[in-house]
Amino acid sequence: MDKKINRKLLALGGLIVLALILSSLAPHLLGDSLTKVNLGQALQGPSSSEWFGTDALGRSVFARAVSGGAETVLPALMILMLIAVVGSFIGVTSAFIGGKFDQFILLVITAFQSFPSIILVIAIVSILGIGLQQTLIAICLTAWTKYAYLMRSMTLQLKNEPYIQSSKLYGNSFWTSLKNYYFPSLFPQILTTMSFDISTIIMEIAGLSFVGLGAQAPSPEWGAMINDGRIYIQEAPWIVVFPCILLILTILLFTKFGDALNSKYNRMS
Repeated sequence: MDKKINRKLLALGGLIVLALILSSLAPHLLGDSLTKVNLGQALQGPSSSEWFGTDALGRSVFARAVSGGAETVLPALMILMLIAVVGSFIGVTSAFIGGKFDQFILLVITAFQSFPSIILVIAIVSILGIGLQQTLIAICLTAWTKYAYLMRSMTLQLKNEPYIQSSKLYGNSFWTSLKNYYFPSLFPQILTTMSFDISTIIMEIAGLSFVGLGAQAPSPEWGAMINDGRIYIQEAPWIVVFPCILLILTILLFTKFGDALNSKYNRMS
């Protein structure tokens, strides 16, 4: 059973890495077909020359949809790592120090989590301005609280474990205790949570771009592509369908990876 889970993890992880590499290389391999306007070829259906058809400006939907993965998934991965590191560090530090500092951090976390995250993101974007960069900043400012709360709760439990209490007798510093005792216990939960959160962040980026708050034209970001093509949904549905398919497949891929990772760590615990 363990070997089956490991093979599944390896296969899904390899597929994710391969897809990200191809998406990142697509702008260089496909040349100017991403932005080249050819009104004579506008709204052409899928064919042998244009697998996904063309959009209202005659641009290749295939080239733009494949490249859109880098515009959507790579930023999501970068901010996921940032919020996981920052949020986890704040949560562990808060529980480790305790006292009024811990009460203050818990108050801040509670204040952020008392509102739906998407509402806060939209509010922050409206203040910072429209654009993909502003969207990423807004998500970072709101999503760290989940990791801070989770790691704080787990650290409070770990502090009462006998082996943690015993380590204090040897005069271990905060960093030594964090590296040798807390991190090995917390890392599996952090990694599993990240594997599920990536899908949520991808949907937030694409969703905000779809409503016009995220990536702007001529960016091939999936949400922006769907937004650009929605007015042609009846006469040229392929403009919307193919980015939607890639978005759904990407979310399913990360979700399956998260399920496999969760199964692995559950069997280990």
